[in-house]
Amino acid sequence: MLKKFSVANFRNFNEELLIDFSNTRDYKFNEICIKDGLINKGIIYGRNAEGKSNLGKALIDIRSNLVDDFPSSKNNFFNAFSNKDEAVFKYEFLFDSKTIKYCYKKDSNCELIFEELQIENKTLFSYDFIKEDGDFDEIASYDETKNLNFKYWKKNKSILKYIINNSEGIEIIDQLMTFVNGMAIVRPSDKSLSFIGPQVVKNGGIINSLIEQSLVGEFHTFLKQAGIDLPLMEDVKPDGQKSLYINFKRPIEFVTYASSGTLALLGIFRILKSLDSITFLYIDEFDANFHFELAEYILDYIKKEVPIQTLITTHNTDLMSNKYMRPDCYFILINGKLNSVPETTIRELRQGHNLEKLYQSGEFTNQ
Repeated sequence: MLKKFSVANFRNFNEELLIDFSNTRDYKFNEICIKDGLINKGIIYGRNAEGKSNLGKALIDIRSNLVDDFPSSKNNFFNAFSNKDEAVFKYEFLFDSKTIKYCYKKDSNCELIFEELQIENKTLFSYDFIKEDGDFDEIASYDETKNLNFKYWKKNKSILKYIINNSEGIEIIDQLMTFVNGMAIVRPSDKSLSFIGPQVVKNGGIINSLIEQSLVGEFHTFLKQAGIDLPLMEDVKPDGQKSLYINFKRPIEFVTYASSGTLALLGIFRILKSLDSITFLYIDEFDANFHFELAEYILDYIKKEVPIQTLITTHNTDLMSNKYMRPDCYFILINGKLNSVPETTIRELRQGHNLEKLYQSGEFTNQ
């Protein structure tokens, strides 16, 4: 799981922004939101243009270093108010009670200029790409990497990726790579599913994948439990392609009839049926097209049925309640800083407090 993450000089974030999933409190309710001592479910609030979407992009930037064919976005990479010439990303992971830390810096072209990996506070390597100088001594201490030959390493590419691709594998690094491969950010909408992460929908689109994987029945049940009872059926369009229809007296193609919220539900359902390949999920504005009751249902579903570490962004203050989560699982993003709700107030928050009312009154703006 991801234990800590920080980023600096990236898009909205001039100074370092830190999110610490180990910063939990001793609440005795909604403990399902905590796993192995880390926050496993969290919600991020913030005004428009504070950087909630960019935080998701920052979190999965690590994929651009380690996953093939996953480039960084070079558009507006640096913070516009910064004079610094490097963006800094720091990750700390926890696997089987062991800690692995990965830090790197990038220039304006999204090229690596520094990279460092620590395992249990021992530096496996540290390298400055500009000075072409670093420390690789610890690599030889592992049987799996002691004979690793850097002769063919391209000096502008990730050292960690080279180790992963050319060694027998250190268990904790393998765990790290599995986790990174499964990191994803999704933004449901009525037009398309904006998704960055492992390929969960093959060629043919979401509807075709539901039909090919026999998920139409489960999708109908999912919709019905969410309060949307539509008689679904599979059929073939005039061009011979299979499609999903609503079985009225005159069948109507699903994507033609369905509302914005229902289409967004389709995207969320498809992702939730692909969790075997996802390890960390960032859902941006998950309820933008939802009625408040539907948003509550989906949040409750994610909390109870989704085992992986999940962060959600929303503007819906109805969801800021101890009924759904606990104060240390709610985060406020303001002025480039991200803190959990208990860190933003001197008040000792209890289960009986109305978090929404306190937030709306300005209680949680002390960052």
